[in-house]
Amino acid sequence: MRSAVAVTQEVDDADRAARDLADNIKKQLVLQKYSLGLIFCDADTDGAALTRELRELLGIEIAGMTTLAALSPQGRHEAAIVLTVFTADDCLFSSGVSAPLNVDDFEDRITRAYQATIPEGSDAKPGLVFTFCPFGMPFSGDNYPSALSKATNNAPVIGGVASDDYDYERARVFLSGEEYKDAMVIVSLWGNVQPVFAIRHVTSRFAERIRRVTEAERNIVRKVGDESFIEYLKGFGLKTDVDDPLLAFTSYPMILRQEDDDETPVMRHISGLNKADGSGSFLGDVPVGAQANICLINKADIATACRESMQALLEAGGMQHDYTYSAVLCISCCGRSIILGGDADAEGRILAEMLPQGLALTGAYCLGEICPTRYRDGCATNRFHNCSITFCML
Repeated sequence: MRSAVAVTQEVDDADRAARDLADNIKKQLVLQKYSLGLIFCDADTDGAALTRELRELLGIEIAGMTTLAALSPQGRHEAAIVLTVFTADDCLFSSGVSAPLNVDDFEDRITRAYQATIPEGSDAKPGLVFTFCPFGMPFSGDNYPSALSKATNNAPVIGGVASDDYDYERARVFLSGEEYKDAMVIVSLWGNVQPVFAIRHVTSRFAERIRRVTEAERNIVRKVGDESFIEYLKGFGLKTDVDDPLLAFTSYPMILRQEDDDETPVMRHISGLNKADGSGSFLGDVPVGAQANICLINKADIATACRESMQALLEAGGMQHDYTYSAVLCISCCGRSIILGGDADAEGRILAEMLPQGLALTGAYCLGEICPTRYRDGCATNRFHNCSITFCML
């Protein structure tokens, strides 16, 4: 597989942006038998027009989503469009889109969308799945990787939830000339692809208030220990009378560990507070019995996690001696970007510095990251994450 990345700051004129990006890609890359374009773009971009024009100019399918910011080999980009093209003679890229997911049978719709990407006559499973998910659906983000894992027989899944500038209105996903606010775009990879993954959270925490979740249902937490969730938050000295809990508690996600579970713990962003019953809602599931703690994240933690995760990825790739990697895909959390504040490009600088010569880099800041916490013998434990940095090398 070969890869190339192009960047433009032209977010207001989709046709011009498409021409700039396509010309740049053509200078870098000769397309092989199978190709795919991934787009990460500012929320003000006309993604439907952009991907339609790119498909015409390059003759390939274009999938992607809006982001808070994007990543390339040059670092982090705001108000920009990043196009990455993958091409190969021995790896097929097959794309599809679900029906709207704001319905009770959303899992069936995800399954049918994936099944539409299976090549005719294939009885295997894909080597990798990209997924671009809508924000604001009436269910927990854990349902995205859960549904795809069931449908694909635990093939590895990497992707994220579309984002914008925290107005929660402009997040969209795209597929070759169409845009969606309530559907999932899926790209399955078939053939010679040997992905490796890495993920890191943060380490700082208020260790003195570790408690078990005692009453919860999916992503709604009512009690932690013997306190209501809001009382639990107040015990940290946190103000709970806020207009936008998701933004207000960005720096204070909850870390969860399951008893006798050696997997990577999961992070959960608080998305809402119910003053009437003292409960809190999260972007992902919070199981009863899990050990919970509210973390305090600082800039140094984020930089350290970024560096450690990238190093782990490169080491994992170095162990695959029969495969040549061409690109690194990084999905980081919008919350990490917000916490970095005036030094928002810290992760981008680290990744650009660490990126080996010959590898492309692409990525996005999302409102939820999807990545395996374990991948062995072709089977992945795919999880939904918050406030994490995730990597896939392919």
